[in-house]
Parts: sequence; structure tokens; C-alpha cells
Amino acid sequence: MNSAIDNWNYANDSRTQGEAVAPTLYLDDGGEKELPMKFEVCPVCDGKGSHVNPSIDAGGLSGDMWDDYEFMEGYKSGVYDVQCNRCTGKRVVPVVDWDALTADERKAYEQQLKADREYEDERLSEIRMGC
Repeated sequence: MNSAIDNWNYANDSRTQGEAVAPTLYLDDGGEKELPMKFEVCPVCDGKGSHVNPSIDAGGLSGDMWDDYEFMEGYKSGVYDVQCNRCTGKRVVPVVDWDALTADERKAYEQQLKADREYEDERLSEIRMGC
């Protein structure tokens, strides 16, 4: 059971979601349309360009780890940090510029985001079940 929980924690961690890409609307005919975008500070690393490797603490830190002085000193000082998986060290990520969308683009993109969230919820449910 712990393995399934660990897998779910890792898969659900914002640091494991992959590189941010330009907002794209996937069209019914199989085509793609890049949407207007702007850049915002990376929400994963808060603009630092790095974060703790999720393999270290995605499942939390045990009491034993807190008792290990050398580990905690290294943890706090950045020994276990890696380049941010979301912004790839750039400190900013592209996001859709909602003000620049047409009404049709907004509606279609909102539907796409809803479908993406539903898929992600199903995927995480399967991980929780140990699949």
C-alpha cells in the first residue's frame, strides 16, 4: 500500500508535471493553434530556477530524516536541489493571456482545460489504486 501512496504523491507533485509549454488549443480537425501568451513567475520554484529533487521529499520527510543532522543541513542548504522541472531554470513560464482571447477561443480552451483535468483526475485515481 505504501508503494501506491508513494507513487501517487510523486505523480501528483507539482515538481513532476513536466516543462511548461506555450498554451495551445487543439482543434477538432487535428490541428493546433498557439494561443496568445504572457510570462509569469514560475509557480513551482517561485522564480528561483531550482527546487528540491522531488525524489527526496515528494512523499514527505520522516521523523528519522529530521533527526539526521547532516541530511537536514544538506536539505536546507540546497544540496538536493535540481533545476526546476517546470521552467527549466528560466524562472518564468508561458501562460495564456486570457485578455487577448476571442470569446470562441476562451470557450474552447476552457473546455480543453476541463477535459485535461478530468483525464488527470482519472490517471491519479488509477495510480492511487495501484495500477
